[in-house]
Amino acid sequence: MNRDNNFDLLRLIAAAGVMALHVVDLSREPSLSFLLWADTKIALATFFVISGYLVFMSCERTPSLRDYAGKRLRRIVPAYAAVILACAFLGGLISALPASAYFGKAWVHYLIANLSFLNFLQPSLPGVFTNNPMPGAPVNGALWTIKVELMFYAVVPVIVWLTRRFGHHLVLGLGFLAACLWWGGFMHLAYSTGKTGFFEVAKQMPGQLMFFLPGAWCYCERDRLRRLGWRLGAIGLLLLLLAYQWDQTRPTFGVFLYPLALSACVSWAAHNLPYLGSVTRHGDLSYGVYILHFPIIQTLVQFGVFKTSPMGGLALLLVLVTGLAWACWHFIEAPMLWRKPALRPVPA
Repeated sequence: MNRDNNFDLLRLIAAAGVMALHVVDLSREPSLSFLLWADTKIALATFFVISGYLVFMSCERTPSLRDYAGKRLRRIVPAYAAVILACAFLGGLISALPASAYFGKAWVHYLIANLSFLNFLQPSLPGVFTNNPMPGAPVNGALWTIKVELMFYAVVPVIVWLTRRFGHHLVLGLGFLAACLWWGGFMHLAYSTGKTGFFEVAKQMPGQLMFFLPGAWCYCERDRLRRLGWRLGAIGLLLLLLAYQWDQTRPTFGVFLYPLALSACVSWAAHNLPYLGSVTRHGDLSYGVYILHFPIIQTLVQFGVFKTSPMGGLALLLVLVTGLAWACWHFIEAPMLWRKPALRPVPA
């Protein structure tokens, strides 16, 4: 793949956008409300669109399912597991409970649930962050998307096989419609019954295929989309503004137009905007920023850093997240990604 694109920059901007909104939500500091320029919905959706593009490409260009699965697991799991373990053990230092009570059944449940990507089963650690301004917030509320990402990785080989057999227009189009029906159906149930659990089901897989599959389609049509040039960006931006203008809280046509418009904007920004340089020169920090920022914000809130100095807390957060994301990349992510597979014995 030609590296002169802006995908890495888009992912880093999306990670920063998620972090900015979580700062406002978790600190509850009015002076930081200027960070509300960030839109969690568009940031997360951008991640999923880019993932649809790059993972579909990775699967199509990888010679075997074994190699594909190995690459995808090495990309996600080691850093994720390191963050879970770090939070579990370091949480004992700031827990309101003594060590004998902290390292108990709830702590074990946290480890098992989160290492299994079932974060919702045990999102909190005993006595940790219980007095923060956002009661009930999990230790790391950004991790719910990782299981969605892994589920997408699992279905991509099937989607690639179907597109080779029946064509990408038919397969990706029908998949997109099915995802829209899933999303719209459960959103309708949520509004009609008043049960918030349906909202959570709607945003899981396969509902998020609304964003993954348009990203995969952009990969399949990459040459044609590049030739559209500025027209692709203008059409995508116009449709995105139209989707925002329409009702975004009800399962209307605007909700289903949004992923298509955003995918057009992402494809245009990645390939048709001038190359803005490599933001990964010193490491690919976007994944580390995404999985690390939430517990760091929670810790700074617990120690009153944002209350003492909101801007100072924001500056400290940027230093800590950037430094730890750099370390995560160089000591965990990159070594796993660049690890050469063991040589298979050649029969005599």
